[in-house]
Amino acid sequence: MDHNKKTAASKSDRHSPRCYAQLMFPKNESQADLLKVAERLADKFATSAAEHDREGSFPTENFEEMKAAGYLAAAIPEEYGGSGHGLTDIVLAQLALAKGDGSTALSVGMHLMTTGTEASSLSWPDEIRDRIFSDVVDNGALVNNIAAEPEMGSPRSGGRPATILRPDQPGHWKLNGRKTFSTLSPILTYFITYCSIEDGDSDVGRVVVHRDRSGIAIEETWNSIGMRATGSHDVVFTEVPIEDNDIINRRSLDQNRDAMSVGGAWFPLLVAAANLGVSEAARDYAVSFVRERDPGGRGRLATIPYVREHIGKIDAQLIAARNLLLTTAEDWEEQPEWRSQLEPHVATAKMLATNTAIEVVETAMRLVGGVALQRNLPLERYFRDVRGGLVNPPIDARALEQIAHAALDGAKPDSITPRIK
Repeated sequence: MDHNKKTAASKSDRHSPRCYAQLMFPKNESQADLLKVAERLADKFATSAAEHDREGSFPTENFEEMKAAGYLAAAIPEEYGGSGHGLTDIVLAQLALAKGDGSTALSVGMHLMTTGTEASSLSWPDEIRDRIFSDVVDNGALVNNIAAEPEMGSPRSGGRPATILRPDQPGHWKLNGRKTFSTLSPILTYFITYCSIEDGDSDVGRVVVHRDRSGIAIEETWNSIGMRATGSHDVVFTEVPIEDNDIINRRSLDQNRDAMSVGGAWFPLLVAAANLGVSEAARDYAVSFVRERDPGGRGRLATIPYVREHIGKIDAQLIAARNLLLTTAEDWEEQPEWRSQLEPHVATAKMLATNTAIEVVETAMRLVGGVALQRNLPLERYFRDVRGGLVNPPIDARALEQIAHAALDGAKPDSITPRIK
């Protein structure tokens, strides 16, 4: 899709005075249209975010709204009836959506990541891609990769999954195992499941499992400190019937480790967008608070030099993190031939966004004071929500190793020039 074919109307139309770091985005009507949808949805979702957080309940109604708005099909190519939005458009929209409800942004981001990655890579068998993409467009189906397990953790560790796919009869298999951190599990349509294939070759692979198959159980185990409304429960498979045409891929464990060492951009950048968007909401709350707060009639907090300095630091941090996130997405999308060199930039963008989010919310809480601790106000929820980005891959240790590898282990150090043209 040509993301430069349309020009956004005007700078004043592209951003409100609060959106301090959006001078360059949106750059075209495609981005502007999706951004407007995300902003409208965010305003609505913000009204129920605290309740879902408090109860740990899943916001099913938000997904009905996103389905009606076409947001669930945003990354589906136009030839399938979707909107055909690329990575940059989605990252920009997710930043806005997370300002309303971080849990909803993070969870729908897993669906958008899965569909967007496949739209870009075309790595699934054609029949599976046609089946899932059509279902997303026609019925609002939701899809996510579920791979983590209680003992193995993330598959990026290189471990062999305990979830087993074994032959049953010619053309038919049975799936058994347990998956953790299965975001969207309350309403997920397709579970793309990482498993060990036990037919004599010791391969690992991925199979697509429709929710209507027998033997699938959701155990409501998700009770986290933050992002409480993502529905990231355990999924248990017991003798689930699988057919040959449900197998997406299979390869040796060594081949899979090699494949996993080559990171994509959709997952880390959408995780980063969800967390950074939450911190932007915290920034807006703090700015409004200090502009209006006049304790004892002695002058607004916004006139105090300490407060002004820290608001300046917050905005400087967010400008840097936001712009790196969006330009990295743009480079990844527009320069596919340079993606191996861009992988350290992706890791940096994710790491900077998630750590910036934590620092910004903590600073906002210091400026607001005791009010920030109140459960009926949003800052303490923002404080909890942004912690989640630290444990989403790549975690900081692996991100730094990836960055160091590019500098230290090749025949010559890769360039750190951020924009490749």
